[in-house]
Amino acid sequence: MSEKNKNTIKVAIVEDHDIFRKRLSELLSFYNEIELVFAVDSGEKCREYLSKAETIPQVILMDIELPGISGIETTFRVKQEYKNIDIIMFTVFEDDDRIFESIQVGATGYMLKDEPIEKVVSAIKEVIKGGAPISPSIARKVFGLMTQLKKEAKANPKNSDITPFDLTPSEIKILEKVIEGLTNKEIAEEVILSPWTVKTHVKNIYKKMQVNSRAAAVRLALERKII
Repeated sequence: MSEKNKNTIKVAIVEDHDIFRKRLSELLSFYNEIELVFAVDSGEKCREYLSKAETIPQVILMDIELPGISGIETTFRVKQEYKNIDIIMFTVFEDDDRIFESIQVGATGYMLKDEPIEKVVSAIKEVIKGGAPISPSIARKVFGLMTQLKKEAKANPKNSDITPFDLTPSEIKILEKVIEGLTNKEIAEEVILSPWTVKTHVKNIYKKMQVNSRAAAVRLALERKII
């Protein structure tokens, strides 16, 4: 294997629209840092390719609306079998339920299909570095939903004096930044700590929440209404 292939990010596409899938594959081929492992039109084919592939993708761009099993269901099944694969939901929808379902089943990012290819490639790179890329309009919806959850929690203060998982105020602040999709370096800049200290906090958060990924931490935080 060449040095170039060793350093490329392995990507797969699951998209049922033939023209869009081919166009996206073509555009990604112009980036030397991206290596397309496979591009298929259904969740069933995605899982079939994964079971036989010599090279497992690091990132999958997953359409939500697929024939047969949906992109959300495919994401759930893939994450059950391949925990290290990051999945970016790639869609034209900004539906609140789909956003939260995607987070709950383990998606790491949520991008709209009309984003420029440079943004898509940046999202792929970001997710490899531990980030959780979200299109700006989607991010606004996520934050809006989080605000609504906070209001509901205040309206129903039962057990509000108990912090789930015994998280400290500092850890909760960092968890908020994780949910916003910031990398450890970006979090460090915002909370005025060293990246090493932030990394230590994140590890402690994972340990307390008994999770091993950002996506799982975000999912659990939203389910338990920690933030």
